[in-house]
Amino acid sequence: MGVANRSGGQPRSRSQHRRWDRFRLGAMGDSVRRAALLMAVTLSGACGLTWELLWQHHAALALGLSSAGTAITLAALMAGLGLGALLAARLSRGRGLSRPMLAYALAELAIGLGGWLVPHGFSLMASLDTQLYATSPALAAVARVVLTALVLLAPAVAMGATIPILVPYAAAVGSHVAMIYALNTLGAVLGILATTFILLPTMGVAMTGACTAGLNLLVAAWALSQRSDGAPSNAQVPLDERPAAGALVLAAGSGMAVFMLEVSWFRSMRAAFQSSTETFAAILAAFLLCLSLGAWLAPHLRARTPTPLSWLPALSALAVLATTPAVDRIDQLVLGGATTLAGSLGRMQSVVSIVAAPITLLGLIFPSLLMQHDSTSGSGRLLFANTVGAVLGALAAGFLLLPTLGATHTSWLAALLIALAGVAPRPTLSTLAAAVGAIVLGGIVASLGAEDAASQRVQGPYGSAFQKVLHVDEGPDSTLWVTEEKASGARALIIDGFLATSEGGNTEYMEWMGHLPALAAARLDRALVICFGTGRTAHAVWQHGPARLNVVDISRGVLRAAHHFPSNRGVLKRANVFANVMDGRAYLRRSADARFDLITLEPMPPNFAGVNNLYSTEFYRLAASRLSRHGVLAQWLPYHLISTPHMRSIVAAFHRVFAHSRLWHDPTSGTGILLGAATPIRLGASQLALPLSHERIETQFMLDHRQLGTLSRGAAAVSDDNQLLSYGPDRLTRTAHNPERWSSDLAAQNLEAVRAAAKLGRSFSPR
Repeated sequence: MGVANRSGGQPRSRSQHRRWDRFRLGAMGDSVRRAALLMAVTLSGACGLTWELLWQHHAALALGLSSAGTAITLAALMAGLGLGALLAARLSRGRGLSRPMLAYALAELAIGLGGWLVPHGFSLMASLDTQLYATSPALAAVARVVLTALVLLAPAVAMGATIPILVPYAAAVGSHVAMIYALNTLGAVLGILATTFILLPTMGVAMTGACTAGLNLLVAAWALSQRSDGAPSNAQVPLDERPAAGALVLAAGSGMAVFMLEVSWFRSMRAAFQSSTETFAAILAAFLLCLSLGAWLAPHLRARTPTPLSWLPALSALAVLATTPAVDRIDQLVLGGATTLAGSLGRMQSVVSIVAAPITLLGLIFPSLLMQHDSTSGSGRLLFANTVGAVLGALAAGFLLLPTLGATHTSWLAALLIALAGVAPRPTLSTLAAAVGAIVLGGIVASLGAEDAASQRVQGPYGSAFQKVLHVDEGPDSTLWVTEEKASGARALIIDGFLATSEGGNTEYMEWMGHLPALAAARLDRALVICFGTGRTAHAVWQHGPARLNVVDISRGVLRAAHHFPSNRGVLKRANVFANVMDGRAYLRRSADARFDLITLEPMPPNFAGVNNLYSTEFYRLAASRLSRHGVLAQWLPYHLISTPHMRSIVAAFHRVFAHSRLWHDPTSGTGILLGAATPIRLGASQLALPLSHERIETQFMLDHRQLGTLSRGAAAVSDDNQLLSYGPDRLTRTAHNPERWSSDLAAQNLEAVRAAAKLGRSFSPR
């Protein structure tokens, strides 16, 4: 007897009913597979961004933190991604990807295991770099590029192949490449937020890497479970497809424009929000979220508009030009907020509100191209072109355009590029007219707001205090301004919106950063100053007559600005002074045969991105190994810029490495200076006329080695793994409403902790 259907028609036969059941169960099975696929690509995207952060961290530790090092690592990673996409496209021409889910499982396995092994590769590179640099710095630079590419090759190629490999399976379960791309990018947003605010603060670098590798293996296990007899029957490998040259040009142009904007727009945002890891995470997450939204909207737009790519690039260019003035004055539109998860999400929301239109429109372009070529071969070639464009955009913006044109004009050039690239797929009069119209109209809007560019004013919370800009340097590492204060006429150095140093009041401690270790050193033949600033510390060291003084700074722009500060007395022009543009830690590693009688350093605030590397236990061990037998190291301890837990953690790392240590308190600025050595620290008589007498200098030592142990007891020492200063749970909460009150409160809390340790410990009495 047949079964009546719900529409009231003729009853189905049993054979028809069985066929309907199979169809219904197959559809349900595809829905489950589709949901599992989308979860897997989201998780894979989160892992990919986490690996990128971790690899940049290990590269900076091994080879030094610098714009060149970051660019090399990013370029190697992106090149690997592009090669992986191209490899997938070529393999699809034959039967190389006849079992796509097996290939995808192997790719995820290579990402997880390869990513976990990358730190070991960078460690070997550091050892080789030390040996090569001693004989040939040029050869060491070439080796760094080649070896970085080799270290990242396997996991990066595997990462780049994942999306093209999944295209046939996605089509079989009712999805498409644009949705995979959108969720993979959304996963990157989740990855950077989870890594910055959860994983690294709670687990450290090594465990975060292990967990990320585990998640890659989990995705690989899921892919293996989709074996051929359980996969949809229509999961066939598509025929070879070659996108037209115009489509490849547009794919490359969109990647180039997005990365040019990331480089140029990040400058104004860093000035507004400060250069912390939380700021970086918030800004990058905002960009990625808009790109993900664009990819998600692409299929909906394509369903309603037959030829969206005929006008999307021109509209994107118009939006970029119209938005650039708002980006240039983002420091005036948005308050900095707190360095907490809630504060960072607020900054992310602020950035999204400003860049949503241009970045979402740009995010529509590439997924629309992918949907036109929804195959392993087509998507792989487009991904390769897009990645090549991204690499060229990042390198050109950072090392060519910013130093020559500035961030604002680099943004304008990105708009011009995407408008012209949009003509390539359909070079008709209408598309050309749309591009020209967008450039003209957008150029008018952009030029009206050009007075807010970094070349015209000081961006950031300190900009209003300065009337005259003497010098602007938009270099690959940072944007810096040399200014004169309105009231006193004192000159200041502002780096990425932060008042790094000045010649104004309460800055005498910079000279004591040089005087104290010079007085404590038994001899002063060779000295090293890490972080030049205005040059007052370097000049103070030079006054004590070292035979050779090496100055190291990560920014060439800082050294170029030295002549604007009279307080350094032209120290860089002295015959026995040698300046080096390099990360201070990398310089010490490369100076394997050198022994310094004095090392002094005053980096940017400890909680800024990357500065943890100059306050960790591993750094102090490296520095101690480069000191002569009676050499002394001086480290800045800024009470007014760090929380008390972080101050105690810095002291714990310092105390753990140096057998003898003392803490000096500057009576004018109220900041601290740590001195460390292998032998007892005693100050010799000065041949210079110093502002304080020998007796007064001695009385300003608040803690001896024993008392520093009391201060740091129970505190976790800063290390390269825990990254306490950059990611630790006790990150300070900074307010943009009243930074002076915030700094004074921190200084009072830290000074109270120091005084308490002085009372508990044994009083210091020099012999």
